[in-house]
Amino acid sequence: MIIWGSKARKTVGQSGAFFCPSCKDDRNYTTYKWQKYFTLYFIPLFPMELLGSYVECRGCRGEFNTGVLSHSREQILAALAPWTCESCSNVNASDRDSCVSCGKARELAASAVAA
Repeated sequence: MIIWGSKARKTVGQSGAFFCPSCKDDRNYTTYKWQKYFTLYFIPLFPMELLGSYVECRGCRGEFNTGVLSHSREQILAALAPWTCESCSNVNASDRDSCVSCGKARELAASAVAA
């Protein structure tokens, strides 16, 4: 009888320094990726597909999309800053896509769209 299947495994990737959006400071990081491995008799033999990858801050242990490594400190801080509605001048949280007060959709600056 042959027993085969698959199993997900987390592997360690690269490490270095980056600007952590949670700590708002330069911190060390490690990248991890989850891969599905083909198993034979419960022994993982080779990777079949990439299930996902992420960056972990060694300071706060926060997990972020790997895209955070390609953005500068200024870009990350700008994305986290509150924004002001152009219609009613209400200050809204950075994660809101529309104004809490008047409901108008957030207009992104031309520099943010280009990035």
